[in-house]
Amino acid sequence: MRRLAHISDLHFGRADMAVAEALVDELNSMAPDLIVASGDFTQGARSREFRQAAAFLKRLAAPVLAVVGNHDITPYHLLERFLDPYARFRRYIQPGIEPVWQDDELIVIGINTARRMAPELNWSYGRISQGQMNGVERILAAAPASLYRIVVGHHPFLPPAWDEDARVVMRAKRAIAVFERAGVGLILSGHLHRGYSRFVKPEVVGEEVAGVKESSGATASRRLMVVQAGSAISTRLRGEPNAFNVITIARGRATVEPRLWNGAAWGPSAAGAQ
Repeated sequence: MRRLAHISDLHFGRADMAVAEALVDELNSMAPDLIVASGDFTQGARSREFRQAAAFLKRLAAPVLAVVGNHDITPYHLLERFLDPYARFRRYIQPGIEPVWQDDELIVIGINTARRMAPELNWSYGRISQGQMNGVERILAAAPASLYRIVVGHHPFLPPAWDEDARVVMRAKRAIAVFERAGVGLILSGHLHRGYSRFVKPEVVGEEVAGVKESSGATASRRLMVVQAGSAISTRLRGEPNAFNVITIARGRATVEPRLWNGAAWGPSAAGAQ
């Protein structure tokens, strides 16, 4: 069995430091095997914000796998943005922008969906390239077939059920097909500051499939599921409290339990895990 904590959208520079302190205590108390952080460590990619994020991560006892968010690329220093957009992330968070974590039960692959520029006015949207998809395939082809497989990016690959027109990663459908073929069980991401879990290709949206309903908490058995985390500590909330996910992998099954901040402590959501 493996237990993961999935945190996202810390946004140091716009973070509630009391919630951040409580999250450190909560994560160290639960002692997960791995903490997955799906991007947006900072609000404006300023060095002081990255230093705050680095100090936060240093206090966590568990290993951390992190990916870049669009807010982690500077919007102020254009020369840096175009020539070395991930320099501060590499310096303060981790050296690699597409890390891989593996043990004898689990493999987790980070992919960078944030881009320095885009052929449109809004550069915050996510993209995944064919080369990145091929890289994930190669890594998983070389991994033992027994490992439970997880991919992590910052931007969502499926929209929430309440907004089917929400923007997702460019080439998301192609990427999902590649991940399904490679046996991926979970795709973890953030960006929207709202938490939800959705199966890929449910027969009917909301229909109970093999005893599992699409919801804020769900259980999947090697059926590809997209899991979004809310904003862990940011004050930039979008109708939901600060939250993170606890993911348990056991006997080839993944159970997702959202944990919500109630103003004084972390606790399970009303829906709980299913």
